[in-house]
Amino acid sequence: MDKEEYTRIVNQYYDDIKRVAFAGCRDMYDAEDIAQITFLKLLRHSEDFEDDDHLKKWLIRVAVNESKSLWRSPWKSKVDFYIPERSSGTGSNSEQTLVMEAVLSLKAKYREIVHLFYYEEYSAKEIGELLGMSEGTVFKRLQRAREQIKDYIIKKTGDIQKSTVILSEAKNL
Repeated sequence: MDKEEYTRIVNQYYDDIKRVAFAGCRDMYDAEDIAQITFLKLLRHSEDFEDDDHLKKWLIRVAVNESKSLWRSPWKSKVDFYIPERSSGTGSNSEQTLVMEAVLSLKAKYREIVHLFYYEEYSAKEIGELLGMSEGTVFKRLQRAREQIKDYIIKKTGDIQKSTVILSEAKNL
């Protein structure tokens, strides 16, 4: 891979890979580190890719694995993640913030699938291939994630009907 091709790939996919990493680690600084590690691995990768879709899937797989490796480290396994309390604003911005808080509160195994399905718009079959699991497992984890997100919103708002409205406006979660 020449320098121009590598630069094109980094420019094209860096933000996507950083978002995938953030979904896995919930920390922007760690996500940036994981994205950099992912692209360093690409630089060392010797095999050719079939097309850009194959390349993107490979990058996502590496980023997901690096996120999991981060949580296995002695430091991260001892650290609790803190989600700051949201402001008492009104309107869709605070609702979007609430949904994001709910997604970030999910365990990594659910958070990654939610990110890949709703934000990267991969199908359940593609997610299964990326993460090495069956399509049924992907659907089950999506279902559990939706239930946990709804429970989180109900807990924060105290309103079952409002949680339904918020979720229906939030990309069909």
